[in-house]
Amino acid sequence: MKILDLLKIVSLTTLLVFTVNTQAAKKAKKVDKSAEHKANYEKKIKVNNDTIGVIAGVINYVCPKLVAKSTKICNVKDPVASAVGFQKQLVQKGTIDDLDDMEEAELKKAIKTRKILHQAAAMQFYDAVEQFKLHYPERKKAKAFAAKKKWQLAAQHEEMAWQYLVKTASRGIFTKKMVDGK
Repeated sequence: MKILDLLKIVSLTTLLVFTVNTQAAKKAKKVDKSAEHKANYEKKIKVNNDTIGVIAGVINYVCPKLVAKSTKICNVKDPVASAVGFQKQLVQKGTIDDLDDMEEAELKKAIKTRKILHQAAAMQFYDAVEQFKLHYPERKKAKAFAAKKKWQLAAQHEEMAWQYLVKTASRGIFTKKMVDGK
């Protein structure tokens, strides 16, 4: 065997070993990223759950200030049901657009009949509840991606859910300020 042929074999072997090692390194790096994405997803779940806890506190605070006690809508043990019940009480058989389309005198009468205690805050709170509802599909998608171990996509959908929760919290806090006269 000639030296040139021997050098070719050594070069090809080196190239093959380098390629295998590079592919193994890329695969290992991917695994590390996967673990990072999973940790990020789990962190976002905790943040979202904590945010929902804050939102529940705001709901429990504002609900009795938005609707008459006689409606029995507000339930501190189930703030989400309280919020949805409030929405139903506000719009009754119509929609929020129906209320928006009413003349001022007609709207005031409807608000009074429906036992809503604070008109402007009620509209703000309605919107907060709508934002809250939008977080559910994102969390459902996140769980589906997590079940497939697609952690980056799962984390992204938890992040999107958090965006809706932040909007909810912002509107909820604004509602609180309104009912408190601030």
